[in-house]
Formats: sequence, C-alpha cells, structure tokens
Amino acid sequence: MNPIALFGGTFDPVHYGHLGMARSAFTQLEVQKLLVLPASNPYQKGRLPFASGHHRVAMLKLAFKDDPDIEIDERELHRQGATYTFDTLRELRALYGKTASLVWLIGADAFARLDTWHRWDELFGLAHFAVIDRPSHRLQIQDGSAAFRSEVDARITSLIDTHSRPCGGVVILGMAPPPISSTDMRDSIARGDSVRGMTPDAVCDYIEQHKLYRPEEKA
Repeated sequence: MNPIALFGGTFDPVHYGHLGMARSAFTQLEVQKLLVLPASNPYQKGRLPFASGHHRVAMLKLAFKDDPDIEIDERELHRQGATYTFDTLRELRALYGKTASLVWLIGADAFARLDTWHRWDELFGLAHFAVIDRPSHRLQIQDGSAAFRSEVDARITSLIDTHSRPCGGVVILGMAPPPISSTDMRDSIARGDSVRGMTPDAVCDYIEQHKLYRPEEKA
C-alpha cells in the first residue's frame, strides 16, 4: 500500500524549501498523496503565526496549484486552542482506517525535540515519521531524553517499511533544499526587499497584493 504523507507547519509564508520537502515524499517514499496541514496555534513556537490562516491557505494553494496529488487540509485551523499533532493524527487515523500507512514529514531539527510534544510517545502508534536529514540540520537525538533515544533507536527502519506497515517506523530522507526560511522571508519583506526566487511568483504577488509581513502589519 502506498503511504499517505502528512506535512504540518505554519507555512508563514510557504517557500521553495517547503515545496522541496513535499515533493521528496513522492520521489523517495512513493506516496499516493500528500496532505499539507497549516497550524492554527503552534504552541512550540510561543507565538501565533504572523499571517492569518486564510492568507496562509491561499498562499499554499497558489504554491501547490500544479500538484494534483497535494491537498491543503485545514482541519487544524478550525480547532480551538493549541495545535497538537496527536489530535490531528488521531483524526486522520479514524478517517483513513487502521490499515492505511500514514507518514508524518518532519525536519531533523524539529524531530530532535519530539519528546517535548504533547503525548509524543503515542504518536508512533498513529503514524510513521519521515525525517528530512538536511546538511544544515543533521538528525541528532543524543541531546534528547533517554526515553526518546531508546524509542527512536528501536524504530529506525527502511523506506519499504512505510509500505508494509501502517505506523511505528522512523525513516530518514536525504535532501538538500534551498537555504530559505520563512523568518528570512519575513525579515526581507519588512526591509522592503524582494523575495522572488524564494517562493513561486504567484505567492510573491499575493504577499504584495495583501501587504503581508510589512512592519505596519506586524504592529
């Protein structure tokens, strides 16, 4: 069974690094489709996103408009309170059934802090994790808790395992996305610099049209 990939984040705004991570799921994991899940209240960041959920969804739809196998899933935007991946995965598991293979895409830096997430040790019973191991952010779990290190070490597996089991594995995806971050983009926009080349032109046009990430908008 070909897996279903899940890609969560704030996407504030979406950029070519995000697009590269999403498309790696198709080339390396051979998924049947991918759900992009913009967060409403990413409590780990300690602040709300700068752009509204409405604007972030609109930019995501523009960024992925030529990818029919990529869907924008807005369920987290309609949930009150902190955005917990556990709640999202539980909903998706109920939707797709016990036998569907679900794979959560995550950067190596975020995965190294997984043991700070809400009900983190229960997440493996709901999905696999595909860790994006980038040259600038290599997977390092030695700084995590002993329980986290033990859990991950026992779950490292091969890509084929995501096709034969519904959840429970940790696989490593290698890629070298462009060195772009949403923070850098917002800072560039605030300075009045262009961000063309960091994200599709349609997204740039949308940001300019709606005057997003300008200093007065933050204020």
